[in-house]
Amino acid sequence: PPLTYHTESGYSGKDIKIIMDFAKAEHLVIKFIPTTWQTMSQDLSSGKFDAAVGGISENQSRRELFYLSDAIESSAKVPLIRCSDSARFTRFDDIDQESVIIVENRGGTNQDFALQHIKHATLILYPQNYKALNSLSDIKSPTDVMFTDDVEAQYRHQINPQLCLANIPEKFPSSSKVFIFAKTNQGQKLTQLFNSWWQLNKLNY
Repeated sequence: PPLTYHTESGYSGKDIKIIMDFAKAEHLVIKFIPTTWQTMSQDLSSGKFDAAVGGISENQSRRELFYLSDAIESSAKVPLIRCSDSARFTRFDDIDQESVIIVENRGGTNQDFALQHIKHATLILYPQNYKALNSLSDIKSPTDVMFTDDVEAQYRHQINPQLCLANIPEKFPSSSKVFIFAKTNQGQKLTQLFNSWWQLNKLNY
């Protein structure tokens, strides 16, 4: 969230609306197939589905393996903490301490970021994003920090005012959020079709 949600009633969120509007405009039928950050690349490469959407960051591996859409939006990694710890974490060095526990979801760019930047703090990986967030939200948990996209951190603060973006001076490079398509003839056609549609319609989102 807020780019993609999955509830009992199905999928929703900004990215879901975009891909559904695109499909409707181009008379395509969408079938949603669940995946995980850990298995998404393998699932797309093996033909389990034609495209993947939902808060996916552009990176070198994905550029090499798949066709990428034009940027949907841009986002940067930020530290999400409990608001009660705001005075404790005022710079990045306060976070990267041996006494600090950082949680991330396994297999995504949050994990990649933490592995690249964290040298001293303890890193705990959860199989799903929501489990990492639940750990941070639980005041009884020893978890201290989660690095995530700024768009998600802002959303989490809105729905849970006990969570805040750490006000540190260090800023990290932003990356584009994209839709990724299988490196097949069908995937190439879908990428071209989507990019043409997106250029005409992106200001509506």
